[in-house]
Amino acid sequence: MKAAIPSVLLLLIVSTLSAQKITGPLSPHFQQWLQANGYASNDFIRGDLGSSGSFGGRADENQKIINQPVVFVHGNSDLALQKDAVSTYQTGWDQTAAFFMKEGYTAAELYATTWGPAQSSQALQQTYKCEYVLRIRRFIEAVLAYTNTSKIDIIGHSMGVALSRRAVKGGSECNLGAALTDRVDTFLGLAGVNYGLCTCQYAGIITTCNANDGFFPGQCGSQSICAFTLQECVQTQYATFMQNLNEDPTKEGENIFAFWSNNDEILGQGSKAFGKVTARIPNMNGSKTYNSLKHMDVKDKTGADQIKAVRDHVIDMTDLPGGGLQGNGSNLPTWSLPDLSGLISSGLAALQGGGRPENRPNLPMLNLPDIPSLFSSSLQSISDSLKNLFNGRLIL
Repeated sequence: MKAAIPSVLLLLIVSTLSAQKITGPLSPHFQQWLQANGYASNDFIRGDLGSSGSFGGRADENQKIINQPVVFVHGNSDLALQKDAVSTYQTGWDQTAAFFMKEGYTAAELYATTWGPAQSSQALQQTYKCEYVLRIRRFIEAVLAYTNTSKIDIIGHSMGVALSRRAVKGGSECNLGAALTDRVDTFLGLAGVNYGLCTCQYAGIITTCNANDGFFPGQCGSQSICAFTLQECVQTQYATFMQNLNEDPTKEGENIFAFWSNNDEILGQGSKAFGKVTARIPNMNGSKTYNSLKHMDVKDKTGADQIKAVRDHVIDMTDLPGGGLQGNGSNLPTWSLPDLSGLISSGLAALQGGGRPENRPNLPMLNLPDIPSLFSSSLQSISDSLKNLFNGRLIL
């Protein structure tokens, strides 16, 4: 006969498991505080989305805040918490928040609200609107005041990266006022779009790809194809919102990090626009590249790395030899360049030998990539991204 599990122990196990799962919406204590402090009209609760519209807040006045609070900002058409089990691009912050709670954070230290319509069918109509920036800014200010902490951490994903960057930088654009840089300890961008999307290069008629507050990648010197750049160039005339954002020297926080993947089906091959990573943030302190993760995975499957970044200000590269996950090497062709100094000196030695075959040194070989394969990979990336775009799955 099996021994029964004592009811007290069972209760403890259930309580522990429950404590590691964030639930929405905002706690009643936080809701009451918002109501009493002039935030009622902002509807940070998002009751129209049920329990998925928001999360965070103390259980009561006596609950202490030990860890530095974290504000999470989701991407295009996503929401604070997962909508349902079948929505690929609406996974919310469930997995990340659960990881943080496992590491000792509480709901009083983790916050999110839904800033957009949370409708995949409206993804192609979403842009970097001031309406969204102002909403995110207001929520950040509310969390700072409610928690009464000197600094918070901010983690943004996809489209939420640039929106929250502007919210923190402040300035005349969107009439935001003073920067909140000194109130942000760590700003972490996950699979962000800071320099445009190659899929938007020839899709300017689509709202989300416009050249004002959309994802238009602009141009880059003599390079005509965004997704297939043969040489170094300077990107110009990309969407005004992003260009103004990147040229603004105001920092997003004391510590700035960015994560991205080479296998992102939304950002495209290498997460690049004109040969450079679109997820990079100017003047960032560090970054991390994954080879196998999909767009939502960069948010949902990197909890351990996110914790290290915001809590310890460390980017752990030990599990990423060569910039990719162990056992998940990229299939992209690589460029293997010779030691140029050796090539030059060897060439001079050959000339000095009169050019005779017996006097020629063993020159290092220039191992060029398989150009057809490289071009094919780029075209496939463009094709896959365009399929996502026109199927209404440009979720950022």
